[in-house]
Amino acid sequence: MIEDNDQEFAPEDTEDTGDGTPISHSKGRRAFSKLRRELTDEELSSPAVQRLLLDDIERLEKENGKLIDYQDSFYKADKKSAVLDEKLKTNVAQEVVFGVCLTVGAALLGFTPSLWVPDKPHGWISLALGFVLIVGGVVSKVVKR
Repeated sequence: MIEDNDQEFAPEDTEDTGDGTPISHSKGRRAFSKLRRELTDEELSSPAVQRLLLDDIERLEKENGKLIDYQDSFYKADKKSAVLDEKLKTNVAQEVVFGVCLTVGAALLGFTPSLWVPDKPHGWISLALGFVLIVGGVVSKVVKR
């Protein structure tokens, strides 16, 4: 019943670490690792073999159900992670627009008193343009979120 030369159904997978030392990962029950895998019709008709096979089928169905639940939760977490990563990315162009609008708007507001001349609209234009640029920069930052 035990075949020592059956390499097709090795009980362990080995993985190379790169330095020549293999890492082995155990698969399945070691007590059954060297057993012959093909069953004859006579062996299949045995009630004990049928019970073992049905028990394994039930166990595998339970494990499959658990793995499907893990797979679903993994996909949900992966999607949530992608959404959060996208939210964290900063849009460089938007940041430049925000910075330029605030800088130029503040400069215009600061420059307004030197342009303020009675009966001339230069002061009012500088004040309005500075205010519009600052508000536009702030709105561009708020709209992005």
